[in-house]
Amino acid sequence: MQVATHIHVIINLAIPVLVCFSVLCLQPVHAEQPGHAAQTVHSPSTTRIITLAPHLTELVYLLQQDSHIVAVSDYSDYPADAARHPSVSSYTGVDFAAILTLKPTHVIAWEGGNKAQDIAKLHSLGLNVLSIPIHNLDDIGGALITLGQFLDQGHTNNDPNQPKQLGQSLAQAYVTQLNALRQQYRQRPQQSVFYYSWPTPLMSIGKGAWANNALGVCHLRHIFADSPVAYPQVALAQVLREQPNWLINVSKEPFEDIAQFWQPHRSVLAAPIVQLNPDLLHRFTPRILQEIKKMCTLTEGATPHSL
Repeated sequence: MQVATHIHVIINLAIPVLVCFSVLCLQPVHAEQPGHAAQTVHSPSTTRIITLAPHLTELVYLLQQDSHIVAVSDYSDYPADAARHPSVSSYTGVDFAAILTLKPTHVIAWEGGNKAQDIAKLHSLGLNVLSIPIHNLDDIGGALITLGQFLDQGHTNNDPNQPKQLGQSLAQAYVTQLNALRQQYRQRPQQSVFYYSWPTPLMSIGKGAWANNALGVCHLRHIFADSPVAYPQVALAQVLREQPNWLINVSKEPFEDIAQFWQPHRSVLAAPIVQLNPDLLHRFTPRILQEIKKMCTLTEGATPHSL
């Protein structure tokens, strides 16, 4: 149960989850993006927003609608100002009584992260709910567009700083940067990696895990990519046997502790260690691109980052 809880916390930090288009040129961003919202119009002056996942909170800030936020979810800590809001959602579920007390005009949920029954109940309570699914890197751009449209209800002008127009421009910039990264690394020889979050137990990723999308941009392949379990517990002996080119640790643990774990096995596994930030790589926001770029950079060249 404790392992399952840890995994779910990582997912709520935003992992999670799923994949890149193979298109290498800039694609047009369309307004018809996934998401399901009630069509109730509210005046901007009365807007009261609740977000139910950390990445959704961050997207609302990007759309410059943070002054309307009245509550968020656990781990909503970016930007730093987001932490001042009360939390009404965690990996265990949402606090319906607290949400109703706050009288929100807009509730933003994460389809696939928040419990389906919780989202259904929010709808049944008559709340104006947008449920946004994100399955791959491209969907982040779509989420900005969908969310901008949802929060634009009540606006009547074409001000570029209004949510709808801002969502479009932010999405276009994100897609441009994402496709530039794909183009930059698409011809790179593929390398193998072992991607994990903590050593005890040794938790990794398999088929369907969000991180495979980021690895794909850098032309990296995970040694357990064919595992039917999205987040499997693996044996150290399996890792040593596979001989990955790189060890990728995604955690906030001191690098010295990570290196110490692998030190006794250096006679049989020489793969260098790259450590990445889970708050960037596991959250569905444009900031993910800076961590993907870091991963691509650290796993190239003749003298990569190592012990």
